[in-house]
Amino acid sequence: MKKLITSILIFTLCLGCSDEKTEWQIERNAIIFFGCKLKNEKFTLSFKQTNKSLNYEYVNEIDSSKTIFIKKLKDSNSLLFGGEKFIKTDKEPFRNLMFQGLEFDFYDLENPVSDGTGPIIFNSKFGLLAIKNVFGPTIIIS
Repeated sequence: MKKLITSILIFTLCLGCSDEKTEWQIERNAIIFFGCKLKNEKFTLSFKQTNKSLNYEYVNEIDSSKTIFIKKLKDSNSLLFGGEKFIKTDKEPFRNLMFQGLEFDFYDLENPVSDGTGPIIFNSKFGLLAIKNVFGPTIIIS
């Protein structure tokens, strides 16, 4: 009986030792280009991991109606954004020393259209880096 209790205790402690956080929040700065106008805004990024996806919600700190939600499907090469599915491209990942070795992949619409959103530049650990939007704002997050 003592061995069983010891085993259960060790197993329970090991489960609690994971470095991977399933929920966290951080403030991110965004540069928003709309036509010739440039705006700097702050967003709160809330991350939540589920069994099937990684969920990133960006809420503008001044106007909460300005929200960006991206879902990265685990074990797949796709993202969901704005009711559309985006697929990882074969393009060389974006790298910059500012991001300490992280590589950002490019995602394009699964069914591209000439006026569609894309590419989305994204890394699972960092989240969204940029969204290119032909007829709306282009957003770069740091």
